[in-house]
Amino acid sequence: MHQRQVLFVVAVSALILSACLPSSQRQNTNELTPSDSLSRDIADAMVADSLQMVSTIYGSEESPMELPTSILWLPDSLNGELYVVDTRRASLHVIDRDAGYLEERQPEGLAYPYAAGVRGDTLIVLNRGENRLDFVRESDIVRSLSLPEEDISTALVTDSLIFVKRSDEKGVRLLRLHENGTVDASFELPGPYWRHVGFLRQWGNSLVSLSGYRPAIDLVRKDALDGVTADSLALIGFDSPQLVRSNQYLLGEVDEPPLLISSASEFEDTLYVLNLRADGLRIDAYNHEGQLQHVLAFTDVEAIPNAFPVDIAVRRDGDALLFVLAMQNPGGMFSNPSGYVVILKWDQPAV
Repeated sequence: MHQRQVLFVVAVSALILSACLPSSQRQNTNELTPSDSLSRDIADAMVADSLQMVSTIYGSEESPMELPTSILWLPDSLNGELYVVDTRRASLHVIDRDAGYLEERQPEGLAYPYAAGVRGDTLIVLNRGENRLDFVRESDIVRSLSLPEEDISTALVTDSLIFVKRSDEKGVRLLRLHENGTVDASFELPGPYWRHVGFLRQWGNSLVSLSGYRPAIDLVRKDALDGVTADSLALIGFDSPQLVRSNQYLLGEVDEPPLLISSASEFEDTLYVLNLRADGLRIDAYNHEGQLQHVLAFTDVEAIPNAFPVDIAVRRDGDALLFVLAMQNPGGMFSNPSGYVVILKWDQPAV
């Protein structure tokens, strides 16, 4: 299952940049779904706010970022260091948002790691190669929690909760776990497997399951009873050049759906969503009703060469917000994957 996820992130840029190829047998639709058409109208009426580039941070020659997939950010009270999880190198790249790249840490035993959460000074990663959660402090795994089932695709660990997403072609379920790793509750995510590919995030009193291939999220209250089915919430105002291709996939006219959303992060009651586009970086801000509140854009494509964002973290910096993006270049037949970190700043308008 971990190999499928790696292939998934490697194939993203091809999906983003691909055009809608006409079928040799029939003319594909150029229409949007009614909900996507409404969202486009809402987005067109909104003026985008500009994001400012703060810094671009690469790994060192000895410790390059080969396949960054996710970000962990310690609280400011604990130095506020950033950790970029490198799934290919099975390591953690340590970054200071002011000083830049610090070092690489490679805890023994990691295999295909992905970020899961932070508890105090401890980082939690989903060790997909070993089907467990590893609690990492400095360069050591100080605790491991075996997962109760196979095919766990992503995880979220907070100070008081542990959630994992179990995914295969038969369906998708969210599992809330006890601290000993046993299942406390199970929640069904209706619909096909592809519809639920994406990270888990906390948002207020709910757990959010992201959907990379459609502008929607699934919500389950953190204290929900066992057996509850997740609620789906459309992201009203989401726009992308790839929405036509998305509809073509829904109609069976193309074989692969385009990846629309790679990640999201909750901050101060707002969900900031990475809207994947070829014309720069775009972050959409949504309220709890799924309504678009702000469009944030960085359009200097030359400043972000050959890469796309795969994860986002948000932190306040005075009256502004800082957005840290893990950028990934998936490589190709004759080149290895690589990546770096971009820090952007948004000077929020006065309310």
